[in-house]
Amino acid sequence: MKTSAALVTLCLLLAASGGSSGALAQPKTKEQVKADAEKAQAELPPAPGEAPAQNDDSMMGEGPALTPPPGTEAFGQNNRPSGREAAEEMMDVHPQATVTCPEGMVPVLHDGQQVIGLDGKPACKVRRVFIKGELTNLGATKLKLKDSRFGVRLGYARLDGSSYLSINPELDLAFGKFSFGLGVPLNLRAYANGFVDGGGLHLRTNDYNSPSSYAKLIRFITYGAKEDNLYLNISQLFAASIGHGAIVRRYSGNIDQNITRVGAQLDAYGRFGGFEAFIGDLVEPTHFMSGVVFLKPLGFLSGPLLSTLGQTSVGVSAAADLKAPFSLKRGPAAPTGSNLPGGFPSVGDNGEPMVDVERKAQVLGADLETKFVKTDSSDIKVFIDYSTMLGIQDETGKSLPAGGGFTLGTLGRFNAGEVKPHAFRVIVEGRYFDGNYIPGYFDTFYEVQKYQFITGRANTGYDPKLKAFMTRDPAQKRAGFYTEFGYQYNQGLALMLAYEDSFQVSGPATNCAAVTPGNVCNDPNVGTRNLTLHLEYPVYSWLQFFASFYRRSFGGGPAGVDWSHPLGDNTLIYSAVRLHVLPILFLNARYYRSWQVDPVLGEMKNVSGFEADLEFGYEFDRARRK
Repeated sequence: MKTSAALVTLCLLLAASGGSSGALAQPKTKEQVKADAEKAQAELPPAPGEAPAQNDDSMMGEGPALTPPPGTEAFGQNNRPSGREAAEEMMDVHPQATVTCPEGMVPVLHDGQQVIGLDGKPACKVRRVFIKGELTNLGATKLKLKDSRFGVRLGYARLDGSSYLSINPELDLAFGKFSFGLGVPLNLRAYANGFVDGGGLHLRTNDYNSPSSYAKLIRFITYGAKEDNLYLNISQLFAASIGHGAIVRRYSGNIDQNITRVGAQLDAYGRFGGFEAFIGDLVEPTHFMSGVVFLKPLGFLSGPLLSTLGQTSVGVSAAADLKAPFSLKRGPAAPTGSNLPGGFPSVGDNGEPMVDVERKAQVLGADLETKFVKTDSSDIKVFIDYSTMLGIQDETGKSLPAGGGFTLGTLGRFNAGEVKPHAFRVIVEGRYFDGNYIPGYFDTFYEVQKYQFITGRANTGYDPKLKAFMTRDPAQKRAGFYTEFGYQYNQGLALMLAYEDSFQVSGPATNCAAVTPGNVCNDPNVGTRNLTLHLEYPVYSWLQFFASFYRRSFGGGPAGVDWSHPLGDNTLIYSAVRLHVLPILFLNARYYRSWQVDPVLGEMKNVSGFEADLEFGYEFDRARRK
């Protein structure tokens, strides 16, 4: 085969330098000669024992590279593997290669040896980027844009049952690995008791009523990307998970529309281990903290084992709310039979329920994971987690035992397509836990449910989440599952659906006996059954949008619909859309249906809100968008 190829190449070179018996041939360039030689070599039949030549368009760097949409690299959006997996990305999958290829390319290997091209130089090909990590921005309540831009938004907002004029100048810029975004959201009351009906100019009370509120001027500050060995993200526009989500799964500090918190995430890692750390409120760091430290004891492996057993890791994680509500301040005792143990909950000036007794909500965990499939198109690993709450004391000094549980799961990532890839993400978990515990304790809605763990219609009788679980009977044992499916097309259009449930397997039939008499408990199955649907298209286009639908803590089967109150107070919706009308004009709209404190009754209830505005500004690099 090699001799035949050499002869063909020699003949072509002679033909290029000499003439033919016919008309005079035009001299061929070096590139044309090389192309003719490659074509002739490819057409030759394989020699005995040799594999046919592969038609790889990416060979020698000719194929198209898979790159993020323009302007998104520094924003760290989408496809964010955890730091544990990022360490794998740092180690090339071609350990036997001896020559470094240009950025974005990898060596061409055959039988473990680097291939030498026709020009005598080592051959390289475009690196096919394997998409993994989160495929959506689920957990956020606002549209997260992926471009450098500036603009001033002017419009209407329906908040707290009143009408407001919204004014919001914003600036988002990216410089290599560093990017930042600033904004000054202002809501002026228009009606009632606003400037329209002679009430004067008044800013919305809940917008700037605490130190954390002023941090909202920072939209984000980011250095690097999630897969870099050093990554910093200070932001109000993302949800955070730690590890496999057994303790912290898509925690969001801004689910309550009256509160804006800016969180911070820091990741660092090396070949043999690293850490991830997250703070839920940069202004009040003790508000919520979480992190994981992991080691990769087999990181010394090389060859094919590097991508499988070499990724085995052992982690220890922790999360804590050091001032978690345990009981609320309530008004005068309500009449007998009103289902109000101590009267209506009191509401503070910050729009949140007033807390009577605080306790520390602390969860510790340990986990082990390993990868057993790693190819160009698939990546599958298994993991096992154990997590437990730490015991506390109630208001009377009585000890409340800790509850915990195991999670056994698998995470599969699959890619299809070359130029415009399809990415799939599948999670399947089996769970076994005590009746006074719940996996993923710090979830998307923790910041609301920590005051009242809502499991049905709005009611002033709900206790805080910590009390609702810590006072349940640990003798009841429960089994359950969590499933999640995600899909993304060409790093743009994405969807996700998730469903989880649990059921009693042993112990008492109910775990509600220890709850304060008269409090809301309902079916003990309620509180662990949740449905999530999400759709988004946030990349550069004339239209950007997202919509999230949550059905939380419901009973009566997967639908769980009370047709007298079809959406229910446990159904939440967050959505937004952005339309590019003119080069300097954009139309933005946002609708949400979220939990918010009733200032009179003190209960968490479902409140709808709507915002619409015109934005005058400019987005950079639109000429490169597809």
